[in-house]
Amino acid sequence: MNLLFRDLHRRLDGIEKRLEDMERRQETIMATLDDILADVTAETTSIGSISTLIKGLEQQLADALAGTTLPPAVQTKIDAIFQNVEANKSALADALAAGVPPTPPTGG
Repeated sequence: MNLLFRDLHRRLDGIEKRLEDMERRQETIMATLDDILADVTAETTSIGSISTLIKGLEQQLADALAGTTLPPAVQTKIDAIFQNVEANKSALADALAAGVPPTPPTGG
């Protein structure tokens, strides 16, 4: 009978150690998830700030040019600037979502 209790105690010790290992792994996973959540929140804030900046610049330019007719070549350049800004914003958002650094814009 004593041998049976020792064997049972040894098995229970093994189960207890496995549970402790599982708890440690769970704590590591939770810490990693907290880090990922913080990164995603920061990325969302960055993208939102960039979007706000772009919209603000567009509105300031629209207000400054209200009632003004620009030559077609100038309007084309302004449109190209904001198209490129939007493309860069999109590339930045995609890069942040993928966790890789954005590709620097080309001087087109």
